[in-house]
Amino acid sequence: PPPPQHLRSSLALRFARISPLLLLAAAALVVAAVFFVNDQQTPPAQAQAAADEVWSATLTVGQASFGRGYLNTGTVGTLSPDTFTHDGVSYQTQRLIFNPGNGNLQLFLNKAIPNDLQRAGILTLGDSEFALAGATIGTTGVTANAAATWANAGLSWAAGDTVQVRLTDPPITLTASMSTDPVNEDWETNSAHDLWSPTLTVRDLGTTGSAPAKVGCDDSNSSARCSSALTRRDFTFDGVRYTVEAISYNQRKVAADIETFQVKTYEESLTLKLNKAIPKNLQSCLTLYAGDARIRLADDGIDGAGVDVVLSDSNRTITLTEISGLAWGLNWSAGQTVQLRLPNVGCLTLTLSAPVDEETSLQWRRGGTADSSDYQRISLPTFAAGTTSASTPVKPVDDSDAEGCETIILDMTMWPGTERAVHERFTVAIQDDDMPSQPCVGGG
Repeated sequence: PPPPQHLRSSLALRFARISPLLLLAAAALVVAAVFFVNDQQTPPAQAQAAADEVWSATLTVGQASFGRGYLNTGTVGTLSPDTFTHDGVSYQTQRLIFNPGNGNLQLFLNKAIPNDLQRAGILTLGDSEFALAGATIGTTGVTANAAATWANAGLSWAAGDTVQVRLTDPPITLTASMSTDPVNEDWETNSAHDLWSPTLTVRDLGTTGSAPAKVGCDDSNSSARCSSALTRRDFTFDGVRYTVEAISYNQRKVAADIETFQVKTYEESLTLKLNKAIPKNLQSCLTLYAGDARIRLADDGIDGAGVDVVLSDSNRTITLTEISGLAWGLNWSAGQTVQLRLPNVGCLTLTLSAPVDEETSLQWRRGGTADSSDYQRISLPTFAAGTTSASTPVKPVDDSDAEGCETIILDMTMWPGTERAVHERFTVAIQDDDMPSQPCVGGG
């Protein structure tokens, strides 16, 4: 039965008293919920772009005998504002001058230009962009690295012109690519995939003093030209065609110097000379097969042991010296026939949009349909200070299983210096030699 009339009246009165409180509490909960949801959302694209802007100003061009633009210690032009803050540090512009006489553009600050701006900063003047990485960074007064100079700036300022000024610090980006895609599962065992697989007829290239005889072939030696000693001299790697101009070998030798009465050790060495500069990814990824020997074209990083690598002749010549005491086992001699190979291993190259200030490594997670038994361990490449690229070989394992096309998915993250993290996701494809007809595509 319904409650008595007096009870219904009492309940209604109590509800009337507390309902405003309930309404206020409910409204507060709704506002808090909306704030929480919005606080967890990713900022819109335009907000991210604005965060990269370091400075925005208006320049009214003034004119003097030495140039046109702005000088804060004289009467040349106006710049508003002439100060900006970057990473919590305040900077003041002392000069922004274009000199029509020599074509130079100069930006002077009161403090050293920070490394991240030197590396990736962009100064925009009207419709013209000037990368700080392309400027000559110098000293102004007694302040080192506070001046940036661009040659041949190509501006046409006149006194009274108004120019919009922007300084931005774009985020560094990371991209990945493969020298060959897909990578053949039988890259090592099937010479049909090789980049280079010639036969070398070894020639005596002469001796110097007590040093061991140099053998191989060399285009600078008319009696032992590589064109007659190598059955093939050209190879293509990562889309670039190279010609081998010399390949020579020196055996390890211990000899006594009769003048100084000292014993000298000549380490075993191999020299390869190409017709153009040898890039880092070629050094990092390729291995020269000579008979049963496997000679990586990279320094193993072991001081006083292992293999040392030296580049010379505008980086066209690479000399590898085996100083560990463990011979490669080449033992070439004049008249010998040697089978050489550069197997077409996959070479993963990572590229940054701007160089790092210090040696920087990355982290990655691996996935995809290929498991750890389908490829050799992939070493994490390291970016050396001042560089924008690093490479590492990707070596599938040849097995007899008909597995079809397999993939290695790499999720990569790195923190270049104090910059925010950069990411890249890349897919490497492995072409199964047991199912060659199945399409295989990577690079995604």
